[in-house]
Amino acid sequence: MQQRVCHLTRMRPPINEDEGLLSASGPTVPTNGTTNFQTGCIFQHTDGAAGTAFYINEGDEDSCTFVAVAGLTAAQEALLGATAGVATASKALILDVNGAIASGTMVLTDMAAGAGVSAGSGTICEHSVSKIGGLFKTEIFIDLTGLHGGGANDDIIGVDAGAVNCHIGQITAAKNGTIRYGQITCLETPAGGDPDVDLWGSVDEATGAQDALVTALTGEVQLLDHGDWSAAVATPVALSALPDADGYLYLANGAFTDAAYSAGQFLIEFWGT
Repeated sequence: MQQRVCHLTRMRPPINEDEGLLSASGPTVPTNGTTNFQTGCIFQHTDGAAGTAFYINEGDEDSCTFVAVAGLTAAQEALLGATAGVATASKALILDVNGAIASGTMVLTDMAAGAGVSAGSGTICEHSVSKIGGLFKTEIFIDLTGLHGGGANDDIIGVDAGAVNCHIGQITAAKNGTIRYGQITCLETPAGGDPDVDLWGSVDEATGAQDALVTALTGEVQLLDHGDWSAAVATPVALSALPDADGYLYLANGAFTDAAYSAGQFLIEFWGT
């Protein structure tokens, strides 16, 4: 009879030598330490509720320990509701069959320009920072359109009328690593404002203002004094100095033309460890 029942329910016959129960139910969960429940015994709590209706014995036949088996929360279900190959916020990331991310955006870390740059009309200042193995790669793309040069050499470029916080991002060891190499590529020749655009870094303050001297700030280091830029070849130019950790980056006029930029695109790249 036992064999027939097990066959119909597609279960293995129980080991008769083990006397403890494998399944039980009732309005009260057995008290820890109670005997006669095998390890793995399930208990259906008929008077339970969400999270307290199903238990499993993690103790043994001589001393039971029934632990509630809770269902996934809504947040956990959302986290697991991922599509392979698609990067989606607040969901697990599952690579596709090729071991790749086919769509979506995965941001490892990010930087941000100050309001004295990001508020420019038509201005673009976007960042990308990634780490593969032990190598950090930082990229900054900036379109100067809408920003304004200053009235003296080494004046900070930013939104006109002395806008503050005209930095283009901050370098930190945690996000960017220790910078080992850097370069700039001119992608579009500056127009409107002066084409002599220099990169400065290691600046302690984030508050540098447009039309104010970058040399009046603290810790400033000129990372490249290039002269007039042209995008005809779009050749990367290596930096002559590298930024320190925790310093802010600024663009300033090498020679001044107190006017608004109508063009001028640059790609700034750093490698760190």
